[in-house]
Amino acid sequence: MNKKVIFVIILTIIALIILALFSFVPLSNKRNAAGINPLSLKPVPAETANKRNTSVSWNLYRNRNLKENYYSVQLPQKWSVNAGKRPGSYIVNFSGGNGTVGLMDVPDNSTLELFILSQQEPQFRKRISGYHRIDYKELSVQNNEAYQLTYQSRKDNETYKTLKTYIGGSDQAGVLTFTVKQSSFNETYPLLNSIIQNFRWENK
Repeated sequence: MNKKVIFVIILTIIALIILALFSFVPLSNKRNAAGINPLSLKPVPAETANKRNTSVSWNLYRNRNLKENYYSVQLPQKWSVNAGKRPGSYIVNFSGGNGTVGLMDVPDNSTLELFILSQQEPQFRKRISGYHRIDYKELSVQNNEAYQLTYQSRKDNETYKTLKTYIGGSDQAGVLTFTVKQSSFNETYPLLNSIIQNFRWENK
């Protein structure tokens, strides 16, 4: 075996090791964080998102991860808010539930509603335990077309309700998903609705 072959083998091994590190250990954190703008994780106190929820203290998050998809969302200060796995997203946790706020690409050959009904919901039926649609409706959020899917699911012998709202944008759609125990859904809904109705695109 000549020196050139040995050299190529060594380079290949080194490349494979680097790739493994990049994909599975701390280097992957750097890769994931690369698309997160630090400003997106720095909330500022906000005025009440809804006059009906004057008892709630709010934080305003301005997401600046994807240039064509800047948006703002108001979330209760008591909630735990962290960056999601994808740029442009948040993971939230609160008493009795959890959720996400993020972005979704809609193919150019589809409409938002068609994509929800033909692609999203069939996937939910396949992978969500006990999936059952409760409601589906069209609405408007800050003068943007929006669609809301409410469904029921089962996990650990507990029944949950999920409120999933899709908001049309100029590039991608905003998607706000909140999952709450069925027993407390009606009590929590006004707060969730306030969050949804105050979602704003900031570069339209």
